[in-house]
Amino acid sequence: MSRLEECRVRLEAAELLRILRRSGVGYEELERLTGVPRSSLSQYVSGQRLPSHGQAMAILEGLLAGSSAAEVLLSRLRGLASMADLGDAVLDPLVLRYASLWAAHRYRGRVDVVLSAETYGVPLATAVALALDARLVVARREPGSPGRPYIRGTGGTPPFGVKTLYVPRDMLPEASRVLLVDDLARTGATLEALARAALEAGAVPEAALVLIAVGEEWLERLRRLGIQEAHALVRLGL
Repeated sequence: MSRLEECRVRLEAAELLRILRRSGVGYEELERLTGVPRSSLSQYVSGQRLPSHGQAMAILEGLLAGSSAAEVLLSRLRGLASMADLGDAVLDPLVLRYASLWAAHRYRGRVDVVLSAETYGVPLATAVALALDARLVVARREPGSPGRPYIRGTGGTPPFGVKTLYVPRDMLPEASRVLLVDDLARTGATLEALARAALEAGAVPEAALVLIAVGEEWLERLRRLGIQEAHALVRLGL
């Protein structure tokens, strides 16, 4: 590991602690999740000092590997009455940063391209692409410049549930490793359209990441395309 990478890990661990503290997670819970004494955690949160590389890895593993911290951070999503109420949550800076740190911990070095669809998936995809140092590609509902070649991806169930997206062909290099990103997955039509566009380009859909998922249909669509690795930071019942 390079010196730069080591410093990045230590800074990300301190930032993650601050995010969770701002979200109301107490030091007792942070100590339980990480195994790091709360006296040290408070110093990392305040910026008095940074964790060692070993402690930083313990913090990241404890807070990102399981679901406990994600559920604490996003617990306000539970029990929402309507899907429209999720709009503010998917634009919450703390939520987006937590998601990007989660993605960095899991996919750094494994992904060349982050592929998402306009418009609500773009903030999350942007945060994730920055964390992964990957190219961001945004699929659109209509092709742009008439002189530019586009790949067309479709997903969903006809006649009314079909989603069609267009990606500039030159933005998805052949054999590039792609992370599919969306803010909300329910039927999975958007993710399916993104995956089909990536496959048409000769790229490799490595995995899918969504902030909020409802039900299991979206997973089944991805599995039928051979994408076995798919994660939702929060799952809501139907």
